[in-house]
Amino acid sequence: MELKEPITAQAKFVEFPLVKPGLLEERAYQLDVAKIATAQNTLVILPTGLGKTAIALLIIADFLSKSSESRALVLAPTRVLANQHYSFFLKYLDLPSDEIAILTGEDPAEARDSTWARRLVCATPQVALVELEKGKFKPQDFSLIVFDEVHRAVGNYAYTLIASAFNEFRQGGRIVGMTASLPSDKTKIEEIISKLKITKVETRDEKSDDVKPFVFKTDVNWIEVELGPELKSVQELLRSSLNSRLKMMEDASIIHRNNYGSITLKDLLKLRTKIDQIQSSQLRNALFSSIRLHHALNLLETQSLTAFTKFMDRLNERKRGFGMSELLNEQRIREAYEKSKTLLSKGEEHPKIQKVIELASSVKSGERGIIFASYRDTVDQIHSALTEKGFKAGYLIGKSGETGQSQKNQLRSLQQLRDGIYDILVATQVGEEGLDVADCNVVIFYDNVPSAVRFVQRKGRTGRRKEGRLYVLITKGTRDEAYYWLSRRRLGETRKFAKTLVESKTEKKGPLDQFVGPQGDNVPLVIADTREIPELVEKLRQRGSRVEVKQLDFGDFVLSEEIVIERKTLDDFVKSIYDGRLFKQLVNMSEKYSRPILVIQGEKKHLSGIGETAFYGALASVLADFKVPVFFATNEKEVAEIIFHIARREQLEKKKELRVREGRKPVSVAENQRYIVSGIPGVSGVLADRLLSRTETIEKLFSSAELDLMKVNGIGEVTAKRIRELSTAKYISATPNEIEKIAEKDSLEQYSSSSLPDPRSLLGLDTKQAKDTESLNIPPPGEDE
Repeated sequence: MELKEPITAQAKFVEFPLVKPGLLEERAYQLDVAKIATAQNTLVILPTGLGKTAIALLIIADFLSKSSESRALVLAPTRVLANQHYSFFLKYLDLPSDEIAILTGEDPAEARDSTWARRLVCATPQVALVELEKGKFKPQDFSLIVFDEVHRAVGNYAYTLIASAFNEFRQGGRIVGMTASLPSDKTKIEEIISKLKITKVETRDEKSDDVKPFVFKTDVNWIEVELGPELKSVQELLRSSLNSRLKMMEDASIIHRNNYGSITLKDLLKLRTKIDQIQSSQLRNALFSSIRLHHALNLLETQSLTAFTKFMDRLNERKRGFGMSELLNEQRIREAYEKSKTLLSKGEEHPKIQKVIELASSVKSGERGIIFASYRDTVDQIHSALTEKGFKAGYLIGKSGETGQSQKNQLRSLQQLRDGIYDILVATQVGEEGLDVADCNVVIFYDNVPSAVRFVQRKGRTGRRKEGRLYVLITKGTRDEAYYWLSRRRLGETRKFAKTLVESKTEKKGPLDQFVGPQGDNVPLVIADTREIPELVEKLRQRGSRVEVKQLDFGDFVLSEEIVIERKTLDDFVKSIYDGRLFKQLVNMSEKYSRPILVIQGEKKHLSGIGETAFYGALASVLADFKVPVFFATNEKEVAEIIFHIARREQLEKKKELRVREGRKPVSVAENQRYIVSGIPGVSGVLADRLLSRTETIEKLFSSAELDLMKVNGIGEVTAKRIRELSTAKYISATPNEIEKIAEKDSLEQYSSSSLPDPRSLLGLDTKQAKDTESLNIPPPGEDE
């Protein structure tokens, strides 16, 4: 059933199967986009407040009205947003309420089985992924999956893993991705399109003719503030301390500043993984102190004096960690800390605090406002300052941590804003995405964000039903200014690239055509482990392989009955040496497959966490002791090339069978019988069961004639002949060389995990090198949501 065209030009409400009549306002662009999205996998880019959820409603109604067996899944990144969708569909979708369900992290596990049987399920992706891994959520049971805030579908985010499983197991299913803004990085946009197998992009902006009547103007006001002399003196002390450490690391070629003479916190955090390469304790201490100082400076410049002082309080309470003692005892840091406490006692504070109170006063009677800040300490401070001044203010923060807000309290805060109990809501990032706050007239950015996506999401909280006002606070001479220009530039780049994605009306090709590889049966089949990254699985498909994803007991990719590949990144290879996984995995693979292969991904020039002697010692052990070949690959593309060519050679040229060797040893008689019979080339576990069910015993099976064997479904002439040859061929004794190889294999099988020596002592490694840097208690320097 296709979406109906509007009955008349004057129609006010949508008339459509499974949509409750007289409720949903009719908008032509929503009907047009929904009609397109029912026909093919579609990426919908639409400004906030223009009804992406209404479009999802129309698509869902179309699918569910086609068949009573059709089911739909709507995924949203936060509990609050998933709950908002659930409430919307309950109101507008003409289904019994017990056919619509919601799953977030607060549902009891025992109640989830029945929930997955509903016709429409709203869920967070994290819960859905956990249920998928447990086998409770089967993507093939759904006809449609809607990914809200689809800009998150990059890297290893749960969206990408769920989409991969859906595309793998569901033939003819539909994916719809929705967002107000795509990432500014072109490669990330292409990644989203590739992973979700998008074939059509539908985008609208405020200038689109069919959207203009529903767009309300939002005035953007950029307000500059400047730190006072006293705060600048604290700022200079912190900058001086940070720069001295950065200069030390730069002279040692550990860091490289950009063209503007600075280095980002992200770059410093990356260096933590290379800590074992830094032999000098002075340089190691400088790195970790620089991370803390970078964060402290950010708090002072863009948040508040209170936020900076609280952070320093926590450092003084902790006292442990690389470079902590040196940092806290440094004269400049002690002076900055004491000065900040003195200033606070005198009532001095960041000028943003006073400015945000002034802007809050612009929220008129009957209006609503939202103030966004990146840190909980800042949210607490703003909320306290507003309530002290008599404002009716609430707050909205994430659930994590002891001070977190439960889903119930998050929903209550939003409802109290709608009901007018609060005039203003102070929120962290959890309030940015998708939340429909009715009649929100004023939005204030307490701090700037360098992300085009987050800028659009924050801005979209106003101007949804009437004209809105947006205020952005910028501290002069700080990263606030840098983030301002970054967000402006990235927003322009995003819009420009989004337009290039829209399919031309004269062309039939979609954005995904460049990724489509050769089809048909004359291509190799690769069995990939469910834990493998979707990017690599997708590259294998693009290269021309068919890929079946299933949980493997051993290895990451099975290419034939003889070959299994274990893929490790350079970092994981090093970690697996320390924790002993590497040698256990080689033992297990060699036990089940005659030709295991190890592929190490990454450039050796980026090797960290291990010395060259230990690294090459481990390689020597892999090659000499375990006789496992090692391939090096720079990236996923090279790994895909290696796997593709080996699989093609094994299956298409050498005509080798593709078989997964299970890890669990047979225990019952029946399992032993199936295990023996499935060892015959060309006979799977299913065929073994059919053969034994017909012949009843292994003895009768091996004495059966070829014609009798061919009566079993799935057994052809070639397999029947092979069984007869195996059962009648005379055994030829092994030669001394062959016996030596058999004994070698037997000893390898006996080299169980319980008898493995500590690989660190085997390679002469210091066990202290294996310390995980996550245990170093480095304070979190960024957004806590």
